[in-house]
Amino acid sequence: MNKKGEDLDMERLFSVYKIVGDTRILVGGVVERRRSRRMRSNQKALVEIAKRKFKELPEEEIQIVLEEEK
Repeated sequence: MNKKGEDLDMERLFSVYKIVGDTRILVGGVVERRRSRRMRSNQKALVEIAKRKFKELPEEEIQIVLEEEK
């Protein structure tokens, strides 16, 4: 554990939702494996990873929302 009492090997699961109109469609999940938590600005990287993983066509632009599983 580090100074703040957090385990150094963290694994967090995020549900990935694709936004279509006003609807959120669950398309899968991504797992974050890091030694420390990502700050808010670094969560953009997880969104980009999810976009690459779940878009159907290479040129497709999609909106993604991540929701951390508890």
